[in-house]
Amino acid sequence: MDTKFYIDTEANDDNAYKLAMQFACGLAKKDSAIKKIILYIHTKQNTGWFDRLFGPETVKKLFNGLKFSDCPVPFKFETKLTYKNVMYGNASDIVICCGIDSDDILKIDDYYSVKYIIAIPWLRKLTDKWIKTWNAIEISGKEKKEGSFPEPSCIVKLAMQQLTDSINMSTGISYQMDNDRAKTFIKALHKYEPELNADIIGSYLVRELNWDTRHAKDIEKLIETLNSGRFFKGGEKTGLQDYYKRWKNECK
Repeated sequence: MDTKFYIDTEANDDNAYKLAMQFACGLAKKDSAIKKIILYIHTKQNTGWFDRLFGPETVKKLFNGLKFSDCPVPFKFETKLTYKNVMYGNASDIVICCGIDSDDILKIDDYYSVKYIIAIPWLRKLTDKWIKTWNAIEISGKEKKEGSFPEPSCIVKLAMQQLTDSINMSTGISYQMDNDRAKTFIKALHKYEPELNADIIGSYLVRELNWDTRHAKDIEKLIETLNSGRFFKGGEKTGLQDYYKRWKNECK
């Protein structure tokens, strides 16, 4: 089932918020597992769209949860500070991300409670990474402008699959041995691949290899460090070509 959606818009677009709420109610009517719809905002002060739609009295009630007559579940405001990951239970939330950038949306992708996400961009370019990672579905009916990120090369995919198979996925690359292996692989790829794109690889890790977003971000940071001409400590210093040759031969 498709679970990632967005509206192709920018800045103040009150109609986008109406559409997102109507669409979320439609999902809730079809999916009995849904218990509430989260209006995910930066801070408690970022309610201007809803003040215009409903007025200040209704907005106050939305902070505690409010059920509208035409929707089977309540809506509730949550902020980046108040909305927390729940480590148990089934996914039962629809989250409407109100002007939230990709990095913050990607974080809640990992939340156990989240089943559907609807993104309403403030600046479209700041939401593109999330949209492309999941090839999210545009729901306003506008022609789709962006697809997903392209696939990494066979060599990069093979290296990332081997890295995935060799580390503790619950902790990412936080342990020293896993961290050194990741740094070795990234150094080898950076040295011998024509191009190493952090966003493409991070997207592949999350979408295809089931990495938590926060752990994929650690890999992206290693790539960005080398791409910027800087260096990091750790990982093997010699034999990098041997890794690359092995991956290349397996891709033939």
